[in-house]
Amino acid sequence: RRAAVERFTPFLPASPSVAAMVATGEFIGRLGRVDTAPEQREVDGITMPFVITCAEPSASAAAVSAWVAANQAEIEAKLAAHGAVLFRGFPLRSAADFDAFVCSFNGWEDLSYEQSMSFAVRKRVANRICTTNEGKSGGLVYHHEQAQTPLWPSKVFFCCEKPAEPGDGGATGLVHSALVLERLRAKHPHFVDLCEREGVRYTIFAGPEQDPTKGAGRSWKSFFHVDTREECEARMARGGWEWEWGVGPRGAKLGPDFLRCVTPRLDAVKTAPGTDRKCFFNQLIATIANALEFSHVGKAGGGFDPLKDVPSQEGVDECVRFGDGTRVSLEVLLDAKAICDELALDVEWQVRALSCAPSSPRATPPSHPPRHNPSHPIRRQAMWPSSAITR
Repeated sequence: RRAAVERFTPFLPASPSVAAMVATGEFIGRLGRVDTAPEQREVDGITMPFVITCAEPSASAAAVSAWVAANQAEIEAKLAAHGAVLFRGFPLRSAADFDAFVCSFNGWEDLSYEQSMSFAVRKRVANRICTTNEGKSGGLVYHHEQAQTPLWPSKVFFCCEKPAEPGDGGATGLVHSALVLERLRAKHPHFVDLCEREGVRYTIFAGPEQDPTKGAGRSWKSFFHVDTREECEARMARGGWEWEWGVGPRGAKLGPDFLRCVTPRLDAVKTAPGTDRKCFFNQLIATIANALEFSHVGKAGGGFDPLKDVPSQEGVDECVRFGDGTRVSLEVLLDAKAICDELALDVEWQVRALSCAPSSPRATPPSHPPRHNPSHPIRRQAMWPSSAITR
């Protein structure tokens, strides 16, 4: 399950050696023991993620909330320095416990699913908590959360109630997006130049009803938070979107209540706050999967797997273009995905494990995601990027 937060924490210089902190038995407050995990990896001189294990697993939810409130500044500093924080062994036995944990962070405003512009079909399970994705068409690919829209969160929490069975997948991959950009600039400088100079415009295909058979199956009513076509058009007009009704990919004729809409120009590269370091902040790699899903708009499922199947260049063209109309190369996107795979570290989920990361490139590796994995996004305070990608 997930939760999103609006306020952004700046990226700070690396903290002292995590190994030294563990060796000296360093604590964050009374409950938080600085720890290590097999998933940790040295990324550009920074240990990612920072791991905090609960020193008293029998502590009450109220005690955990009080610990968060008392140590928020230090937790924020670790998040900023390391790109992600992994909490393990904390007594979060329900969505309500997870919600109480998230709400303990003062000033981290909620970006609710109802307010968000996520493509995913999600279900609310507690106050600020919803499921990650009800989609059934396959795994996810690397993306910055909701970066395909003008509204995106600065941080995302994930909490695991029940992990996948051993050998059945269920990890969440994290990638440092500044490193992805550096690799892409070295290999595809013209592509990165277009990202920086022209930005991107995404095309979205949506029906009037939620389609839980797809990972990107949200209806236009839910996506734009409206009830009628007239309300939808008014909202799109205010935001600088373009649209037409009854048209699918490649000009396919659909029902009159199916929507094809194009975003205003959005940045594809952003600079992390507090630094001069640029990040590959977009949903371009996820377009590999979205192109497959949108090509089946109006059809249940689709009989494809975004982790294995690859769209055509024409399919990508239907879903994204640079701001000047130039096509986005599928070959480069596949290279970008391979770079993420090479740089990624996979956080293996355990019962009651919880992580907080910037709205970063992330993804769920093959095959199945962790069951009952709730999450919560945190609203952004300004249009600032995060430094990591998830899948």
